Amino acid sequence: MRLKKTGVTAMLGLVLAGQGALAADRELLDILLANGAITRDQYDRLLKKKEPLTKNDVEISLKKGLHFKTADGNFETKIGGRMHLQAAYHDRDNIAGQNIDDGLEIRRGRLYAKGVLYHDWKYTAEYDFAGNKTHIKDLWVAYTGLKSYGLDFIGFGHQKQPYSLEVEMSSNDIPFIERALDYGFTEAVVDRALGMRLQTHGHYWFAAAGLYGESIGKGNDEGWGTAGRFILAPLHDQEKVVHLGVRGAYREPNDDRQQDFHYKSTHQSNLKLVNTGTMRNVDNTALVGAEAAFVYGPVSLEGEYTHAMVERKKGLSDLDFDGFHVQATWSLTGESRAAAYKLKDGEFKRLKPHQYFSLSQGGLGAWELAARYAWIDLNDQEVKGGRAQDFTMALNWYLNPNIRLMFDWTHQLNNSRIKQAEDLDIFQLRTQLTF
Repeated sequence: MRLKKTGVTAMLGLVLAGQGALAADRELLDILLANGAITRDQYDRLLKKKEPLTKNDVEISLKKGLHFKTADGNFETKIGGRMHLQAAYHDRDNIAGQNIDDGLEIRRGRLYAKGVLYHDWKYTAEYDFAGNKTHIKDLWVAYTGLKSYGLDFIGFGHQKQPYSLEVEMSSNDIPFIERALDYGFTEAVVDRALGMRLQTHGHYWFAAAGLYGESIGKGNDEGWGTAGRFILAPLHDQEKVVHLGVRGAYREPNDDRQQDFHYKSTHQSNLKLVNTGTMRNVDNTALVGAEAAFVYGPVSLEGEYTHAMVERKKGLSDLDFDGFHVQATWSLTGESRAAAYKLKDGEFKRLKPHQYFSLSQGGLGAWELAARYAWIDLNDQEVKGGRAQDFTMALNWYLNPNIRLMFDWTHQLNNSRIKQAEDLDIFQLRTQLTF
């Protein structure tokens, strides 16, 4: 028996204005379709229509890891990770009597969970399983409820220290497989550590500072340090960025009073291209530096400089060291690093391809060329850590936002510490997956 027109209209109105097709009776929709009260197109649309979310409902996404979020935004959890499978090759097997290690390795194999609790609290827990060992990378909690007082958050735990663009940028995002020679300073003084970090930003600026003990695993006899960074970005949009920054760090070591700076040819190799060795009777170490980055469309330029000052006790002379790098990138497929600039974090994220690689749909992904010149001087007084320069070329292929293939060639220009390392060529390849 056919339903009366008024009854059909009333029931259809309930379906449309009430809870949607998910709350409606599937059988009722079948009856309406069979009696010609609705079309097949209307039937399909009603079946796909989602029920409105309430504050206790959860949205689930797989776009960037496994992401859960309540409709009211009070609770959020994201689970993800990274895998960096890396190969390295030196064009010599032995330098200065030292064998050089080449081959494959899992450079990074990390899993993380991060999220939001009660709207004003956020947390991150990230662990690295590379080398069949477990290392804590990030393990911190932060309070974000002070924005009305001009503070983005105050965080406590094991975290990055705010020093340098290269330090702050993730290994997922930098355009080279390894960081530059002058990273030998920052890794030694401002590596991840237990402490407190404050961070804030405005429309044209960013600032962060922190107070820290030691990195996890360095024992209970702790030294302490502080670091800070200020960025001015008078221009930043989807195609152009002007980024200017200054930074400083200070650290007093623990009771062993030791400090060393070095830089290895690759992560897998034990060949230290520059190396001060252990400097003893160190009272404190200070770093000061500057950074700049400019982006115009598909081209970017970036440079950093660090001056290291080591103050020693027992009548020993103080030491001064320097290092810098300059680099350029060019997106062959037109993407701009400006679109990946996050002033609120004081850093660049990685390129996002305009088209994802696909044989069936003809997408190429994003292709990027990069070049870098780096220099470091670890010679002062009786310390002869070496003076070195190198040049690196890189080709990066971003197949999609999650997968990147990287190829780097590094040529050692000169090295005052290891003459046999001059003209050394190093080739590296990485397959990178993030989720």
